[in-house]
Amino acid sequence: MPYPPAIEASLSTIWSAPDSLARQQLQAKPFIAHTVPVTHTVSTRPGEPLIALAPRTQAIHDALSLFVPNGGAGRSAVDLGCLEGGLSFELRRAGLDVLGVEGREDNYQRCLLLKAYYAALGGLDFHLGDVRDFRPGRTFDVVVCSGLLYHLDDPAAYIQQLGALTSGGGLLYLDTHVAPEDCDLAESVFRPNLSAIKTGTMGGRDVRFRTYEEDVSLPESSIGNRQSVWMDTPSHLALLHAAGFHRVFDMSGYYGADEQGLKRRYHRRYFAALKGVV
Repeated sequence: MPYPPAIEASLSTIWSAPDSLARQQLQAKPFIAHTVPVTHTVSTRPGEPLIALAPRTQAIHDALSLFVPNGGAGRSAVDLGCLEGGLSFELRRAGLDVLGVEGREDNYQRCLLLKAYYAALGGLDFHLGDVRDFRPGRTFDVVVCSGLLYHLDDPAAYIQQLGALTSGGGLLYLDTHVAPEDCDLAESVFRPNLSAIKTGTMGGRDVRFRTYEEDVSLPESSIGNRQSVWMDTPSHLALLHAAGFHRVFDMSGYYGADEQGLKRRYHRRYFAALKGVV
């Protein structure tokens, strides 16, 4: 990803002469999910690949390059369920003004440490709160919903909320699990936690879905519900269309030759959805 030169120059300055106190505070609270650079050679999770190299990050950058003028530089973005702020940092590095929304206090504190460390960069802010209650009274040019939707018990309603958060002509990047078909269930790594396929009404539409039993002891599980809902791909597409997204692209090419096999086992999809101009 070719980052804006001015952003890279600011980062290089920070990495070459970091604020020692801010760095000490950042590294004193270990990160468990996101590997963010701290200097040219040090990161928040030593020995782990940087978040910039993750497939979902590459997909986000591709979506920005393909569908947002100037790759999003100077535009607004919201990162929903941002965990420790790694993707928020990557969006800022791409030149966007970013607000990350996180529901867990521990993660939010890590986000604040990241913001403080990169204070000279600016354009990176965070909000503590449940994403389902997030009503900012404004829209965003880019909405990132990564690893979140499949943790909710009413994803159809939340897709409507995603439509309300996205500006006309804006981009939604949606990274989520989808309900596998019966023919793929035997290969599914999630089979023990998934119900039989069901049909019901959500968001005013008939959808097909499976329920998923959450392990709420995990730090990246759901918040407030022990059972989440995974919808099938056609249901996602229909709901996105109803929420105002007139074009939806199913992104592939991030996992090599066995990508289709991995999708049958993990049922993960990256969608780039474009909001119609209103």
